[in-house]
Amino acid sequence: MKNVIGLINFHSSPEISPLTDNRPLGSTSFLGRYALCDFALSAFCNAGIDTIGLLVKDHQRSILKHVGSLDSWTRNTKTSQRIIMYNEPGHQNLACNTDLQNIKENDWALYDSNANYIVVAPAHIIASLDLRPILAEHIARHEKITVVGTKVKDASKEFLSENILKADKDGCIYDNYPNPGDEKGPAILSMAIYIINRTVLADMIHRFLPANPSLDLRKLIYQAAEEGQYQCHLHLYEGYARCIDSFDHYMEYSFELLNPEIAEQLFRPDWPIYTKSHDTPPALYGAKSSVKDSMVANGALIEGNVEHSIIGRNVRIAPGANVKNAIIFSSTHIGENALIEDALIDKYSMITRSKKIGGTKENPLYLHQGAIV
Repeated sequence: MKNVIGLINFHSSPEISPLTDNRPLGSTSFLGRYALCDFALSAFCNAGIDTIGLLVKDHQRSILKHVGSLDSWTRNTKTSQRIIMYNEPGHQNLACNTDLQNIKENDWALYDSNANYIVVAPAHIIASLDLRPILAEHIARHEKITVVGTKVKDASKEFLSENILKADKDGCIYDNYPNPGDEKGPAILSMAIYIINRTVLADMIHRFLPANPSLDLRKLIYQAAEEGQYQCHLHLYEGYARCIDSFDHYMEYSFELLNPEIAEQLFRPDWPIYTKSHDTPPALYGAKSSVKDSMVANGALIEGNVEHSIIGRNVRIAPGANVKNAIIFSSTHIGENALIEDALIDKYSMITRSKKIGGTKENPLYLHQGAIV
């Protein structure tokens, strides 16, 4: 799509300490071989969007390490544009380190482009979402702003970092507000995916940002709608969608994808999820190893026992070790006869012989990157 720019919004992702102390949520490992931002990047790639920008808030080292040249998510490396968008002045005034200020600082998307539409997608929401019919609907209806939402079963437990949306029978959003977390029952929640006409976004930034330099994109869109400047249209997405907005949800949504029936909703044969390739061999299993109900990434060496767990790249699990209900990030070593249960062990960690590490199902333990226990 030559007339569309895709922007991955790392600014809109919540902070989940301690998991995101050294990385943004979008570049955090997921299911042993992906990063969370891979799902939004793959949506752009599968939709044929050739120009992609990454709105980087902080921890750019982690993002650049994962995405590299972005070639893994582009169909034509000769004509595609892949741009890291960073707001340097925003780090001198953190209140102004917003997605809108980032777009303003990198204003090629607004003024140097011939694109008609800008699609903004978050780095922390997981879905296999086809943007093409949504764009087609946006164009056919002559909309200026489209917001993608999804219906959840219980708003008090899901999409806690996003806005509750209410729309009329024609799909026009007439009310929205941050999810308070205490409204039980079904509701429509924003997926933080916006389709905006390029000239409309430029006009809104010109009108509203000077008066409120800390304004972000979400607030700008709804403020413009509330003041009668631009109407927002709701597109309701009905597929699998999960919002990573807490450490508990990170663990819960990771483990639920061990269920093949749920995983098939996200990983469809007609919808590949791309990620950075690694030149590592297949996982190797020792003669006395046991692996049940788990995901094991390439490069892992399993000589112990693994159950209901997610094992990252280049993890070593020594003989006699037992790993259960755990997520082990890449390049971690689990020593002989160690016991890991109900825990997330961050990358480059070392669990020595016979150590016992774990929490509970309700309160899993987090062990920081590079830990030696």
